[in-house]
Amino acid sequence: MPFWTKWFGGNRGRGAGQGAGQGMGRGMGQGMGQGPGRQPGGTAQGPGGFCVCPNCGTKAPHQTGVPCYELKCPNCGQTMTRPQN
Repeated sequence: MPFWTKWFGGNRGRGAGQGAGQGMGRGMGQGMGQGPGRQPGGTAQGPGGFCVCPNCGTKAPHQTGVPCYELKCPNCGQTMTRPQN
């Protein structure tokens, strides 16, 4: 038996020790895709339509780039909303 077997473990064969290789670590791995994407039921309804007062029902034309919840009703001062279809 060679003298190095007590250091490298005799009769194990090639590659049986703990050397360079893949290992058993907890790597992050590959991603599983792009995620679920957009969920149904979003509130973005496009550029047209109206903003409606939930208190008194007053309608105002929707302005592109301005969410209805930033507008106040001209009659009662309540925050405007988009009507639900």
